[in-house]
Amino acid sequence: MIKHVVSWEFTEENKTDNLKRMKELLDELPSLIPAIEDYEVGLNIKVSELAMDMVLISSFADETALQTYANHPEHKRVVEALHGVTTKAVIVDYKV
Repeated sequence: MIKHVVSWEFTEENKTDNLKRMKELLDELPSLIPAIEDYEVGLNIKVSELAMDMVLISSFADETALQTYANHPEHKRVVEALHGVTTKAVIVDYKV
């Protein structure tokens, strides 16, 4: 199994609305991409200069399934939307 973890830092402009909209878009993906085994999107509740604004924790059967997800048109659509409202993303993929 592969865990795929992504954290984002959002721009300050329309931050609350953008966080809500991006979470909604990400939450739709499990119903659209069968390769996803487990999927959780969370919004940060801790005020800290080290904190990111949103996190995605997802699971895939193997690296092939992760690539299927990464290349899926719906995933690419959401990634493009995220690029327009974020300033930074940090990604970690690891085997379980």
